[in-house]
Amino acid sequence: DFNGNGVVSLAEIDKYVVENYPLLNHKPALMRCYKCSMERRDEFVHRREFKKMILNLFYFNKLFYVFDECDGDDRRIDLQEFKQMLHMLRAQVGDEQAEFSKIDRNGGGIILFDEFCHYICSKAAPPSMTDFADDGMDRLHYDGTGQVLAMASHQRHAHW
Repeated sequence: DFNGNGVVSLAEIDKYVVENYPLLNHKPALMRCYKCSMERRDEFVHRREFKKMILNLFYFNKLFYVFDECDGDDRRIDLQEFKQMLHMLRAQVGDEQAEFSKIDRNGGGIILFDEFCHYICSKAAPPSMTDFADDGMDRLHYDGTGQVLAMASHQRHAHW
């Protein structure tokens, strides 16, 4: 909170990460962290949301690492890269094509980082993170999807 007003903007979060934690400087993870940490629609992370933001910063950077390892170089995962990701995560799914289609909500044949985060968080978010990490809701509707995945919490660890 560079100006001491009790809230931080995306620009302030970005500046802090770039200057103090360059290892965590992955813009897609930072944006996901920011979007999931805000409880209000005022474009700021408030003081009471700060702990959530810090946890999300590390969590989404870890997810970005997995995404980036499987992604070629276009920040999108196609079906072959998705199969590689499942192998890397040692995830057991019945029909890989059907699972891919569940994630690729717009049917474009690719999975973007935001879609990947919604999927992973609905399947494998650690129980201690469920109050802090993505729950499948795009509260600000920045990506136009609203509720991306509506899965009961008892299904979170079904095949992972």
